[in-house]
Parts: sequence; structure tokens; C-alpha cells
Amino acid sequence: MKNKIFNKGVFACALLAASLGSLTSCTGNFENMNTDPYGLNNADLPVSTGLKEAQLSIYYNQSNGNWEFQLIQNLNADLFSGYLAVPTPFAGNNNNSLYHMRDWNNWGLNYYLLHVMKPTSVIIKTTTADDYWAIATALKVTGMLKATDLYGPMPYSKAMQGGLSVDYDSQEAIYKSFLSELQEAATRMSKFIAENGDQPGRLDFDMMCGAKHTTWLHFINTLRMRVAMRMVNKEPALARTTCEAAVVSGVLSDSDINIEVKDPNTRNPLMVICRDYNDCNMSASMESILKGYSDPRIEKMFLPVCWGGKTPIVDKTGAIRTDLADSFHGIRQGVPFETKGEYTKFSIPKVKAKGDPNSDEYPLPVMRIAEAYFLRAEGALRGWNMGSDAKSLYEMGIKASFDYYGVDQAAYTAYINDDVKMAADYVDPIDPAHNMAAANLITVKYNLADSNEKNLQRIITQRWIASFPEGNEGWAMFRRTGYPKLFPVVENRSNGVIPEGEFVKRLAFTDDEKNSNAAGVASGLPLLGGADNIGTKLWWDTDGANF
Repeated sequence: MKNKIFNKGVFACALLAASLGSLTSCTGNFENMNTDPYGLNNADLPVSTGLKEAQLSIYYNQSNGNWEFQLIQNLNADLFSGYLAVPTPFAGNNNNSLYHMRDWNNWGLNYYLLHVMKPTSVIIKTTTADDYWAIATALKVTGMLKATDLYGPMPYSKAMQGGLSVDYDSQEAIYKSFLSELQEAATRMSKFIAENGDQPGRLDFDMMCGAKHTTWLHFINTLRMRVAMRMVNKEPALARTTCEAAVVSGVLSDSDINIEVKDPNTRNPLMVICRDYNDCNMSASMESILKGYSDPRIEKMFLPVCWGGKTPIVDKTGAIRTDLADSFHGIRQGVPFETKGEYTKFSIPKVKAKGDPNSDEYPLPVMRIAEAYFLRAEGALRGWNMGSDAKSLYEMGIKASFDYYGVDQAAYTAYINDDVKMAADYVDPIDPAHNMAAANLITVKYNLADSNEKNLQRIITQRWIASFPEGNEGWAMFRRTGYPKLFPVVENRSNGVIPEGEFVKRLAFTDDEKNSNAAGVASGLPLLGGADNIGTKLWWDTDGANF
């Protein structure tokens, strides 16, 4: 298994350089790949070392790479969430964007096991400090939540015990374990704070929570809500009691900071993928929603077309579109491109390059304050005790997002009171064959007279915007609720696995696992509830049956 992992990584690096056409070098930390992801080692692992690795590995950036992130998240969740789209004919247009799945999808599970679960499990097993135990547990759940939401069943309860094979747990069992572990983490952190208060000097490893124990507690409790709300349509009573207890214990609010991985020695991999590789742009769904609402955040989130001094766009008729200057445009998913050309000039996420004095302006988010308000808003909509009413919490969530991007109060007030604007029709400035009527037809203003379903669509749409560019969360929201309404792919090459007009539900179990942990994969197949393909729903996915 060790050699298999190592060789697979080296082979993939060479393969990517050739097949993606834009990856000219690979700088992955291969000595870390040549290890057993399923067993703890006996080496002395300082708390700071393990927790730093886990924080950086939430977006797999612990090696300061970029291709790892591209494979683990960007070429699946970032696309399927409706946030971003690719402008290039990867592998002759037989790629994830068109639902022809590549072996790119092999990477997520192994890396989360090696670089999140493994170092945190060592700390959880050995530390006697309540605060370190709680932080390690929170990081483990944060990373492994992303992993299970990619694949469904996976190794979890037995993953760090070693052995020639490791059985899979059902996603239901994994989720319930998450909630149990997080409840204990909240209890331990609360106990530490009651006895010691905030002790920033103890948290010199902290890249996420401002070295404040209280913020870690609020993050843990909001994470409990994130997990619980995912399973609300399967376990409504458990979801309610979890969320109500989390609010009592304390969740993220305006008194906290946004939870983002901030490290001056690493870069945002989206910068490399979008700006340097020209491999990812704004999606048409994102354009439709932001432009339809006249959302002032658009210029904070994205660069206009022809960014970086690129030449004007030329449309399909050969006309030079100078009229597009300073405008924002996205790309439909699943376009079979002829070449990697004009669409690379479309809007990209507004990210900063390493060395820029503003390089931390757009770090990758783990959890923003706005999410806590939107989670509470959904809970209140369902009749739970969330400390306020759904309308107020919804508006507070939008305010937290506007504050994050530095949008002024007047714009916020106008935005939350707009009961006319909805998502806009999509017009492709290059090829009108890709034009699409607006899909997410809901206004921003919260309407108490509307149905719970309509107001849930409002809450999820705004949570989706506020969570950008965290594609894992955006994709999970969409799969669970059906919101926001997204455009289907232009061309579906799934050979009938995904019905026309429908969307990818999960990634198949990885080839690495099938080769090195065949017995484990065999134990996971009956837990899927369907075939091992991209059309089988995750356990918590109820196809938008929200109430």
C-alpha cells in the first residue's frame, strides 16, 4: 500500500502535467504520501506541529502546493456547487465538468486521512489538555466532514488502528459520531474557559481563530450546527436538540472573527489555478444570481472580464466586444470547448498573489460568521429556539457578509428590502447557444407571508453567496435543499448515470482504495444505498424534500 500511494502520486503528477496542459511542475510533499493513512505512528508529534498541519490541510495547502487543491476540491466541489466553471477542454472534453469523471477524484480521501485525521488523532489519543483535545477534534471533524461529503461511507471509526484493510462506516454512523465528538469538544473547551479564561499564549499554532479559546468554542458549536443541519431531513429531532444546545453554549457572532486559514508562508491555491493556470472562472449560475440581485459584493468577489490586461473578448461571429469592459461574466458548466481560448478572459475570483501586501485579503474560508446566522435562521424557520426570529437572523447573516466585504450600510438596507429583483437570465457574450433563462427565481426581501419553502430558498441562497468560495459547503447546501437553483450542464457525458437536467450527487470510491483497501471498499458498498457512481445520493440527501 505504501509503494502504491507513492507511485500513484508520482504518476499523477506526470499525468497532470501532460493531460491538463497547464500544470508544468509539481511540488507536492511526496514523502508524506509514502505513508500508511490508516495507522498512527509512534513518533513524538508536538501539539503545535500536528495542529498546524491539520489547519493547512483543510484545503490541502500544507505543502504550499496548488495542484493538490485543484484535484481534491476545485475540479469537483467548486464546480458542482455552482460557484466556478472551467474554460478549458481538459482531456478532450471528457472531464468532471461534463460529468465524465476522471481519476482526479482519487485524491481527497487519502489526503484528509493523512494530513487531517492522522495528526489530530495522535493528539486526541495522547493529550491531557482539554483545550488541545477540543481543537484537535474540531479540526478532525472539519476535514473529515469534507471527505465524507465527497464519497459517503468511508473509513472513520477504525481508520487510525492500522491493519491490512480498514472497514468503512456508514455516513449515518460517521455523522452521529461527529456530533458526539463535537459535543464533548464543546464541553471540554467550556470547562477550560471557565477555569482559565482565554490564554492566547497557549495557542501559538492557531491560524484560524485569532488565538482565542472563546472563538474556538464558538467555531466548535457552529460546526455542530453545520453537521446537524445537513441531516435535518433524516434526523430532525437530533438536529434540533443539537442546534439548540449549540446556540446556548455559544456560536459565532459579530464579536468573533471569520474563521479562515491565515498563514503568511502559504498562498491561496485559487490564485494559481485561476490566475496563473487560467483553469477556473466564475460560473454562469453565480453571475445570474449576483447580477440579478444587483449584488454589490460582486466587485469584491470577482474581477471583471479581461482581467490582468487581457485583450478584449472576441465573440463567435468574430466581433471584438469592447462593450464588455468592466463587466462581470461567468461560464456555463459542461461546455465542450474547442480550445482553451476566449473564455479564460471571463471573471475569476478576486484573489491576491503571494508577496502582494493584501495577500491575506481573501484567504480561503473555513467558516464565516454569516453562516452561523443563516444556520440559526433556518432553525428558527423550522420552529426551533435560536435566540431570535428567522427574518432577523436572515438579515443579520446578510449584514455579516456585507461587512466582511466592506459594503456600506446604505447598500445593505436597500438590498434586504428589495422585493422585485431575482436572478437574471444568463447571456453568453461569446456564444448565444449557451444562453439560459434565470433559474433561481426568489427575491431577497424576507416575506413572512411566504411559505417556509420560499423563505428557506432565500436563506440558502444567501448562505450560498456568503460561503463562497468554499465549494464543499456550497455543494452540500445545494444537494440537501435544491437551492439555489443552478443551471444544468450544457453537455452531459455521464452515459445516463445522471439524468438530463440533474446534477452529480457524490464521487465514486477511489481507485487507490479499491487497489490497496479492497476489503474495506467491499464493506462500504452495501452502505451506499445504491450503485458506486456519481448518481447515488448521500445518506442525508433527500432530493430537496425540506419539510
